[in-house]
Amino acid sequence: MFRFLTFVFLFAASTSPLFAQEIVFEDRFEGSLKPGWVWLRENAPCRRFVNNSLEILFEPFGDSEARNALTRPLNFFRWRDGKADGVYRVETKCAFLEKPTAQFQQCGLYWLQNDRVVFKLVYECVDGKTYIFPGKTPVDAKSVKLRLTIVGQNVVAEFCCDGESSFRRVYEGRLDVGPNDRIGVQCWNGPRDNKTQWARFEYFRVEKLND
Repeated sequence: MFRFLTFVFLFAASTSPLFAQEIVFEDRFEGSLKPGWVWLRENAPCRRFVNNSLEILFEPFGDSEARNALTRPLNFFRWRDGKADGVYRVETKCAFLEKPTAQFQQCGLYWLQNDRVVFKLVYECVDGKTYIFPGKTPVDAKSVKLRLTIVGQNVVAEFCCDGESSFRRVYEGRLDVGPNDRIGVQCWNGPRDNKTQWARFEYFRVEKLND
């Protein structure tokens, strides 16, 4: 009970507008990648930099076969006894450049262990409609901001639609994070023979929240 209350207190503090923050890593995809990124199953012709953003073509592969998965190690976290030492926030802004048409077509933030996805916060097409997962919250927006707040081995997932000023929480719970994990952005499950449907990522940012 004490651990849960501590988590709630720290998360409440981290979302306060008066709570100081430090940007420990940021990439705004301004024509190239900052050092430390690694492409998994790279397919260079299906990615591009356009207008200070990274665009990745939706290819018809999912999960462990997804192409152009952009990842980096959690070396911007401090670690203690195998847990994140402090409160961290990871955020990106992503969009479908065209209305998605394939079942489970998605883009967003992905957490990996041994190069396999163990948690994701994504903008996804299901049965012709778009949602935020986890939570299956209906969303019809041009772009969304996706945000994970990590406290020790707990995670809070939130999103904010284009034009909105506040985030909505869709999930909170335990995530067995570790110093060998990776995090990043990617997209998958595009329509076959796709040449026009791209995901756009405008930035990737990690903040350390004073605790």
